[in-house]
Amino acid sequence: MNRKKQRGQKRKIKVLCNRIEQWVPFQEQTQEFEHFHVPSSPWIESPKTSRKIKTLFIKKWLEKTAELVQTKPQELPFCKVVALVACPHLWNSQIIIFYSQDYYKGFWDRKGQEQRWDNIENNEISLMKSRNIETDFDEKGYLETIMDRGTAIKSVLWFYREW
Repeated sequence: MNRKKQRGQKRKIKVLCNRIEQWVPFQEQTQEFEHFHVPSSPWIESPKTSRKIKTLFIKKWLEKTAELVQTKPQELPFCKVVALVACPHLWNSQIIIFYSQDYYKGFWDRKGQEQRWDNIENNEISLMKSRNIETDFDEKGYLETIMDRGTAIKSVLWFYREW
């Protein structure tokens, strides 16, 4: 990991927020899902990036998700919007729009040998509580374990979705 100071954090978060605002959703309605990744380089997950900037990113991510929930087309037979915040790798975060109910139901079952999601009880830890962020979404956490050439890579995935 780069040990240099992260310069221009305020400018970078402003650019990042502007790019998030420019997304045009609901374009891939014939697919099972559509997803948006963090539109920047991985500077957001650097240990040198301030906690305040990371919290601003998470707030913006959830605001955009709420906006997508409010503006989703009513004529769709099935549509769910989900925000994924990956910790500590914020750059891996996504906003996912599901158009297939079967795919949506199967998405949550990750118990394979290469990838496993284990439930985190909300009373144990909470990203929203630790960052003092208010949201109308329900929070669901998973401990993700990915096996890569015999090495276990662990991270925490926080999902925010309309129920």
